[in-house]
Amino acid sequence: MIKSKLCFLKEKKWIIFFSLLFFFCFFAKTVLQKGTFLFDQTIFDSLEKIKSNQVTTIFKMITNLGSFPVLIIFCLLIYLNTSTRKYGNLVVMNLGISTLLNRLLKLLFARERPIGIALIEEAGYSFPSGHSMISMAYFGFLIYLIYHEKIPNTSKVILIILGSLMILAIGISRVYLGVHYPSDVIGGFLVSIAYLIVFTHLINIYKKNRSGV
Repeated sequence: MIKSKLCFLKEKKWIIFFSLLFFFCFFAKTVLQKGTFLFDQTIFDSLEKIKSNQVTTIFKMITNLGSFPVLIIFCLLIYLNTSTRKYGNLVVMNLGISTLLNRLLKLLFARERPIGIALIEEAGYSFPSGHSMISMAYFGFLIYLIYHEKIPNTSKVILIILGSLMILAIGISRVYLGVHYPSDVIGGFLVSIAYLIVFTHLINIYKKNRSGV
């Protein structure tokens, strides 16, 4: 019974993985053929209605949480904390791989950023969103570690919710600030979750081999 349940979970994981890749490929194909989606402009128009100096300041602060320098600082904090130091190498490795993967994908699709609406300066290509993809990989991996950590369930739920909201907020901030299309953010989330499935799977294999199970 237990073995069959584990097999089902493993199969479910790979079904999700290939589903994510399928939808990412759909987004990528549309980006290459048509450039933009209809909902890209619709979302831009909706966000235009809530723009103000105060909201812009908030989203500038949020978007910085997904920047590479800030994530490096988070890595250092993980190393400095004795209770999380054991995860330091994995967290840094995850950040490095997801950053490199994003750079390669940007060069592959070479989508230009939205024109004339940016509230901050950004260089480089647009698809998939680097902040969104790397934040999903980084904080998503932390959520994975928290889920498997032996801590009170209440604390676990709170931390997972906060991490999930941070990922979502960073993605929204990139669209609000006009440096990415909504489809850039969605594409970044899709490929990043797929990557995390593979990354965590390889970690589990390594742990089993190391323990001799």
